[in-house]
Amino acid sequence: MSEASVVVTHTSRRAGNLDSANFAMFGVNIWRHRDLLLHMISRNIRVQYKQSILGYTWILLNPITQLLTLAFIFSVVFPSQHQGDTPFTVFLFVGLLPWIFFSNAVLGAIESITGGANLVTAVYFPREILVVAAILVRFVDLIAGIGILIVLIAVTGQSVGLATLWLPLLFFFHFVFISGFSLPLAALNLYFHDVRYLVGVIIYLWFFLTPIFYPISAVPEQYQWVYKINPNARLIEAYRYALLDNVSPPLGSVAIIAGLAFVSLAIGYFAFKKMEGSFADYI
Repeated sequence: MSEASVVVTHTSRRAGNLDSANFAMFGVNIWRHRDLLLHMISRNIRVQYKQSILGYTWILLNPITQLLTLAFIFSVVFPSQHQGDTPFTVFLFVGLLPWIFFSNAVLGAIESITGGANLVTAVYFPREILVVAAILVRFVDLIAGIGILIVLIAVTGQSVGLATLWLPLLFFFHFVFISGFSLPLAALNLYFHDVRYLVGVIIYLWFFLTPIFYPISAVPEQYQWVYKINPNARLIEAYRYALLDNVSPPLGSVAIIAGLAFVSLAIGYFAFKKMEGSFADYI
């Protein structure tokens, strides 16, 4: 069965007036086309590791390589200011894992519309499915990384508690934020191919402005505001509260995370839908 046939099969009906699309329709479209979404995720995973000698092993090698490299640099060459009873490797990986998810998901999502050109021009389906599929492919990598983290926690003798029940909600907020951030960028990349390079630079700088290999407490007070408006910084701190400190993240911070995530999605989805009508003209 061809890719276009799969799209036709899994698309229940055309969307109505795109100008009336709103934030709520994002979830509705994802749910209605969940079979198509699962097909695209499966296809993307197969294509990503096709003709690779190590195959799906790369899902584990990528985070392990980054962890070992950063752990050596910031524990031996330039010792981090991290303080506490938690081994630095575990502290680092709890911050690194969601960052890898964010950066890889955004970079993959940006290419999703241009990469799905044959589908966009063949049949109708909500184009946001392409973006969401690219993001959720990286969720598979995140799950593999969590497996590595579990091993690290067990080896270092760290304990976890009921606070880990916060993780699914935090992952959901992270997904919502990434979706809102990626949707307009994926659309803009269709019109201006410089977008992918610009975002690569932004993500590189963003990495150092996110407390991955250092705690926020190490940042001078006059610069703390930068981290307060950084959703990734707040999310990583929330992950550390739940996993390392065994306490619930501050409810005020969680509320801000949720607000930033849903505002991002509302604005990003609105902008994406405004541009969606002319996709076929630029492919």
